[in-house]
Amino acid sequence: MICPEFRRLWQGIERAHSLVLNPHKWLGAQFDCSTHFLRDPDALVRTLAIHPEFLKTHGRDGIVNYSEWSIPLGRRFRALKIWFLLRAYGLERLRGMIRNHVRWSEAMAGRLAATTDFRVTTRPVLSLFSFRHEPGNITDLDEHNRRLIDAINDDGRIYLTQTKVDGRLVIRFQAGSFDTTEADVDEAFDVIVEIAERLVRDTTAAKV
Repeated sequence: MICPEFRRLWQGIERAHSLVLNPHKWLGAQFDCSTHFLRDPDALVRTLAIHPEFLKTHGRDGIVNYSEWSIPLGRRFRALKIWFLLRAYGLERLRGMIRNHVRWSEAMAGRLAATTDFRVTTRPVLSLFSFRHEPGNITDLDEHNRRLIDAINDDGRIYLTQTKVDGRLVIRFQAGSFDTTEADVDEAFDVIVEIAERLVRDTTAAKV
């Protein structure tokens, strides 16, 4: 959203009634910090006003209405986190971080796609893509990739998560940490390939 060259991904957003973003993720704001954009703020006010219809208790004599005890009618000053973030880094440094993450992820996807037995299953969208390890001597590739991601995470140098694409288990990669460097992404590539090759060797040896 803050990088003009990526706003093509927002095509059609003008038809949305509301939009929530989490600066505590990619922008590096302290947790928790979310932004909420509304086409019609009055609709939200009518819903969350102090005395909306759904909070009224009919025939309330003798009834303890616990909703009056716990619904917060105030909010913490979360917007201050965004102010500090912008004052400390500025838009250009934040844009530079995002652009680096996108570029490094695209390069990472290209390196994996060119490496034997690896297949990129979803091309990078911003800094996120998925891949799969498909050695020819493994029959159950879902189980193999499940073991691969477990081995990568147990190793401790990097941490990845899984998802499914077309019903098949794949591994997700994203450069998104505020302090990620290009060297970190290079190391991630080395770790993935190293552990995948070791897993294949161990599996082959177990079959012999």
